[in-house]
Amino acid sequence: MVRHGVTKEQDLFGAGRVALEVPGEILVEDQDPAVFKQFTATLACPECQATTGLTLAARDQLGFLICPSGRAFGTRQIDAGLVRKLFVMHHSPSGPLDLDPLRVGQLGPLAPLPLDEDRSIVEHSADTDGEAREQVTWSIGHTMSSLAPLDMAMAWSRNLLIRALMHEGLLFDAVFSPRNQSALDTHMISVALGLALHEAAWRNRVRPIDNVPLPDVLDLLGRGENPTQSVNERELLRSLRPAGAKVRGGRLRLTDIARLENCTPEEWDRWCTGALHVASFHIRQQHKWLSHDTYQTRRALFRLVDLGYDHQDSGRIDPFWYSAEDPNHSS
Repeated sequence: MVRHGVTKEQDLFGAGRVALEVPGEILVEDQDPAVFKQFTATLACPECQATTGLTLAARDQLGFLICPSGRAFGTRQIDAGLVRKLFVMHHSPSGPLDLDPLRVGQLGPLAPLPLDEDRSIVEHSADTDGEAREQVTWSIGHTMSSLAPLDMAMAWSRNLLIRALMHEGLLFDAVFSPRNQSALDTHMISVALGLALHEAAWRNRVRPIDNVPLPDVLDLLGRGENPTQSVNERELLRSLRPAGAKVRGGRLRLTDIARLENCTPEEWDRWCTGALHVASFHIRQQHKWLSHDTYQTRRALFRLVDLGYDHQDSGRIDPFWYSAEDPNHSS
């Protein structure tokens, strides 16, 4: 049995609140540190010893269990991301899960719901001059070794969102609120973040896109330190139409342009705030990793570094989720 400290459930609060009552036992994989032997453990309340009728719960970035008597306790096998995944899977069309008993294993990334729509992008404009022409040249430079900057920014945006979605309470609330449309909101949060990544890369003339400074992305999305600037920067993002290259993509979808032009200020603000939560989550994660990195070997701190070995939800980056070059993708 795995036992940890106990507190009162009513003392816990935060965003991204979910709860999943499990009538049977909760079985987890554990390891004997002395002989490195794997075994199956049954979770139990360290005070009343209850092993059934436990509730899995999450608040912000905290995952824990609640016994039938209302005592809350944590274990190292249960985190907020895992609890939210189980909750979403249990209530999804493919659910419910078998909860008697519930066998908890390592769950991979839970991708956002797809948005199945026309993927056509806006036509390339030959009438470009000044900064627009320079941006086309910059975009062509990127396509020598990878996709156009916007397509890579969108690919990174989707990857970062997937990695943060189940772990960041405020983001989870923004996406899965009954008032919102999950598929549309996850898509437009990705678009808002992708535009911010692209604009930050363009302003710094970054190549490759992986080197975009995340603090600059926070400034574009608005951290609240300078409310006037934040509003202006968000409106700037909404008006951006990356030039791209003539035959290499790098331009927005027609459907997204329509949404950017027709969405309400409240909708755009919600999507930008969701994107802000994604970027903030990853900067906080990198702060944590730095605290354990005595020799500071991760030199690209606060950049788009895929630290997959550090994060269980770091799936492979899909460069074609937004780009129209691969017709077999939808989202």
